[in-house]
Amino acid sequence: MAKSKRVLFSRLWRTWLTWLWALLATGLLSQAVYAKDLVLVAADSRPTAYMKDGKPVGILVDLVTEAFRRSGQSVKIQLMPWARCLAEVRDGNVDGIFSVFKLPEREAFLAYTDIPVITQVEVFFVHADSRIRFNGNLAALANHRVGVIRDTSYGPGIDTLIKNGTWAKVTHTSSVDSLVAMLAAKRIDISPSYRYVFLDAAKQAGSMGKIKELTPAVESIPSYLAFNKKRDYAQTIAEFNKALASMKADKSFDAIYAKYMQ
Repeated sequence: MAKSKRVLFSRLWRTWLTWLWALLATGLLSQAVYAKDLVLVAADSRPTAYMKDGKPVGILVDLVTEAFRRSGQSVKIQLMPWARCLAEVRDGNVDGIFSVFKLPEREAFLAYTDIPVITQVEVFFVHADSRIRFNGNLAALANHRVGVIRDTSYGPGIDTLIKNGTWAKVTHTSSVDSLVAMLAAKRIDISPSYRYVFLDAAKQAGSMGKIKELTPAVESIPSYLAFNKKRDYAQTIAEFNKALASMKADKSFDAIYAKYMQ
């Protein structure tokens, strides 16, 4: 009888140890996965994301880094042309991308966070001595030479005019710096762009006197951090949403913007 009890106790002990080790292993594995650096990509454009002293900085770089710091997640941010950013996240070579508009074709391969990291104010820029005017009618600009960044969305109105050929004189380039140079040299007539990004690029190029902004603005478009759909980032997204909401509540979100927009 005593021997049977010892055997039973031994079996129960081994079973308990097995479950304990399984739980520990699961917890350690979960921590290891969460502790792994997330690799995020962004377009190289001031003042949102650019290199300074060998490391990425900028409004969106600082926002995203701080939000993940609050959630306990380390990140690595890589800057590259926008078309490559989209390709890398679509193929699952990187974890996420910022900042990106919500479009049906992108929602097919991207899982979006809930809170925009930036609301892009889209405007038209022309040469300083241009007589082009904008009254809100996008189709009326069809006869002008338009410059855009390759694979960039400019909102449904402009995107449709480019795709259906209404805007037939469209030049695609890889960066906002190229657009500024082309506009300053009058190789294009007009360019839709995001106000902060284009003005900063013109300032860096010494071309502020060669360009001007048209009014009214085209539209204001919320833009997000998003992740590829090849893996499950639900927990990461939830933690990021919580952290970004806290940054808005304590005004650190606004402080980061103010730092770069002085």
